[in-house]
Amino acid sequence: MKRLAFLVLLLASAACGGAAPSAPPPATPAPAGASALKAPGEAKVGDRTRCPVSGDEFVVTADSPQTDFGGKTYYFCCAGCINKFKADPQKFIAKPGA
Repeated sequence: MKRLAFLVLLLASAACGGAAPSAPPPATPAPAGASALKAPGEAKVGDRTRCPVSGDEFVVTADSPQTDFGGKTYYFCCAGCINKFKADPQKFIAKPGA
C-alpha cells in the first residue's frame, strides 16, 4: 500500500500542467543583462520566454526541453509540456493575426 501511495505521489509531482497544481515552480531568475521576453519559437539559450503550453515564463538553458517545428525551435518549462506540444503542435502555436 505504501508503494502505491509513493508511486501516485511520484507521478503527480512529475506531471506538468496537471489539473490541480499546488504552487507554481519557482521562476528561474534572468541572468544579469538578460534581454526582454522573447516569443516562443524566437528564444535562444539565455533568453527569457514563455512555455508555449503552460504559459509559464522561464529562462532558456542548455538543458531546457526543446523541439523543432515549422523551422523554429521551441523551448518548454518541463518534459510534460513538450510531450503535450508534440501530440498537437497546432493547438499551441499562435496563429498569425490572432
